[in-house]
Parts: sequence; structure tokens; C-alpha cells
Amino acid sequence: MSVLYLVRHGQASFGTDDYDRLSDLGKEQSRITGRFLASQGLEPDRIIHGEMLRQRQTAEGLLAGLDRDTDAHVDAGWNEYAAWELTGVLEDLDPRAQHDSKIFQRELERGAARWASGEHDEDYTETYNQFTSRVDRALDEATGAMSSGQSTIVVSSAGAIAWTAARLIGGGFDQWMAFNRVTINTGITKIITGRGGTSLISFNDHGHQDPKNATYR
Repeated sequence: MSVLYLVRHGQASFGTDDYDRLSDLGKEQSRITGRFLASQGLEPDRIIHGEMLRQRQTAEGLLAGLDRDTDAHVDAGWNEYAAWELTGVLEDLDPRAQHDSKIFQRELERGAARWASGEHDEDYTETYNQFTSRVDRALDEATGAMSSGQSTIVVSSAGAIAWTAARLIGGGFDQWMAFNRVTINTGITKIITGRGGTSLISFNDHGHQDPKNATYR
């Protein structure tokens, strides 16, 4: 049996000119997560992250917390979908969404439903089906690369992690959106793979973070 840990990136910089970078809290969340995993005796055989800056910075924090000098591998399959593209095509987008995270989440879910319908694929750089297919491929490659007894940490984002969890329990769009809605920064999702296949063991575990520092963006 092998174990895959999916870790969502730390708090990013919502409401600023550059969302794709960790806040100071996000950097600390990443280090705390690394220290927690080390305290559990985890010695990962590999670290993988997507191409996004917030994912790379989180992986760096994890490695610092783990006190390991492991080389991280980059796989664009774990990139997040283009959230601002999903909301940007809405003709009646609430302008407050840029700075109000609750309003942004509401508008994002509206945009995601339009995206997933398949009726407007020409409006998007990446269609919903293309997104889910690349995340499926990334998961299959990450699990397939492990030998029995090995472990891997993947740093990704809410959408990709939520889709992976939904896929493993046989869910579709509604389950994906429900998972996506509640994914916490640096939440840990645990997956095992072996002769019996690949299974979801736990989703979005964030007990390693102080409750006052639990964030969603």
C-alpha cells in the first residue's frame, strides 16, 4: 500500500493585485503543516506541486517544516482552474466579488455551473471536461509512480483536490462543488493506493492548524 497526501496551498492574497502568492499567514500555515507531518513520522519519497506560485511557496514551507532537502517535482496537472475567468464571463457579476470573499464564492459557484454545463465552452481557455481530465491524469501519474510502501505529498488547490475527492467517491459536479466550498488552506486529504485500487481515506483534515487561523482563500 502507498499513501498520497494532497495539501491545499496556504492562504493566498485575495483582494490584492496579485492573488497568486502566499500571505504571511499562508507561509506560516505551510511551515506548521510540514512540522505536523514530520511529527507523524512522515518521510515522503517525493513532493509534487503545480506551476502556480502559491503552490510552490507552500511546498517550500512544507519542506522547511519537514526539515527535508527533497527536490520538488512540478506537474501542471495540479494547477487550479481559472477562477477569475469563470466569474469574468458573467454579464451581471457583482463588482464587490473582487474584495468580498463571500460574494466571490457565490459568484464563483454561479460561474462554475455555467462552465460545467458545456454550453459555453468557447468562452473558456480550459473547459470543465478538460480540467477534470487533466486532474485525473495527474492523480493517476502520482499514484502510479509510487512503489509499495512509498508516500508522496502533492500541493495543489481547492478545485483540483475537491475534484480528486469527488472522483474517488463516484461523485460529479454537485459533490465537487460541495467539497470545493469547504476546502481549508493547508487542509490534508489522504489517499491510499494498492492492489485494491485507489481510495479516499480522509478529506480536508485541518486539525493541525489553530482554529483562529483557519482560512478559505
